[in-house]
Amino acid sequence: MKNYLQILKDFEAIAGPIEPHAQVLKRYASKLQRWSSLFAKAFYDRLFSYEETARIFKEEERPERERSLKTWYERTVSGEYDDDFWKWQYYRVGIAHVARGIPNEFVVAAMSFVQRAFLEKVKEEFPPDEGARVYLAFKHVTDAIVALISAGYMNSYLSGISTSTGMSLQLIERHAVLIAKKEYERANQSD
Repeated sequence: MKNYLQILKDFEAIAGPIEPHAQVLKRYASKLQRWSSLFAKAFYDRLFSYEETARIFKEEERPERERSLKTWYERTVSGEYDDDFWKWQYYRVGIAHVARGIPNEFVVAAMSFVQRAFLEKVKEEFPPDEGARVYLAFKHVTDAIVALISAGYMNSYLSGISTSTGMSLQLIERHAVLIAKKEYERANQSD
């Protein structure tokens, strides 16, 4: 299994380096960070309005969840990305969602919501060319975060299966590939 640094290396090799995007966000960090309350409220309004995500949370925990999201957002738009930042994204953000039983698809959808909300705010606050640069920087960084979170989900589930069954990770991965091939072939036969 890959650790968070290897996952990040793969992301950058395929999607491109993060540092140029970090510099764009760093340039506007103080302005972008002022939006944290707006995003936290919009985010949890959305999650509490959908029955499937609302049942994950208790109403009384909303203030703490909003504080947590504001912290996440402010750190993410800071443009300051050291090893602790990426480790925090992998374990404290990603693995924390697994520990709470939040499905990965909810996290990916939630990030899409955050990215779209960010785009709308950027369009209001920046001239078009600079807004595009700011949005693309945010999207690139948050896509890297989604890659870390998704890989963390997979690693957590594989480790859980390996630990509970005694099967090696290699054997579990081989079985998964075989099952996926069968499902793929079955889906193609029905076309």
